[in-house]
Amino acid sequence: MAEASGQKLELSRYCVPFTPFKGKLEDAEICLVTTAAVRQADDRPFDTEGDTSWRVISSEANASELRYDDTHYDHGCVDRDLNCVFPIDRVRELAIERRLGGLTARHFSLGFTQALRELRDRTIPALIREIDRERPGAVLLTGG
Repeated sequence: MAEASGQKLELSRYCVPFTPFKGKLEDAEICLVTTAAVRQADDRPFDTEGDTSWRVISSEANASELRYDDTHYDHGCVDRDLNCVFPIDRVRELAIERRLGGLTARHFSLGFTQALRELRDRTIPALIREIDRERPGAVLLTGG
């Protein structure tokens, strides 16, 4: 429990969902999901004060065509190479080398929010439905 304005704030009663991967990476299409507020350059920016929406990123995008909108984590590495929080170029290289099955057509990015209840009750269930539509063999989740 954390305290906010003298009130107890429950951060989470949920464990981190984890499903062990039992397939072959060489056969798995990977869907990238990040909470680092990454977006395509021509997409609308995330609200850095709090945003419960997500952005779709095409598998055709290169890291050089992506931007990020966040003021809540250290950007030193990201400024040098966005692949450290959204490794789209690296995953594509692994697919070309046939070490991975490929990339799904769409990937997803969330930004910063403190609206955890809305995130849990609305955003995440809707996002999971979109991820399921991609039929990934595995999802690679990165944080910001």
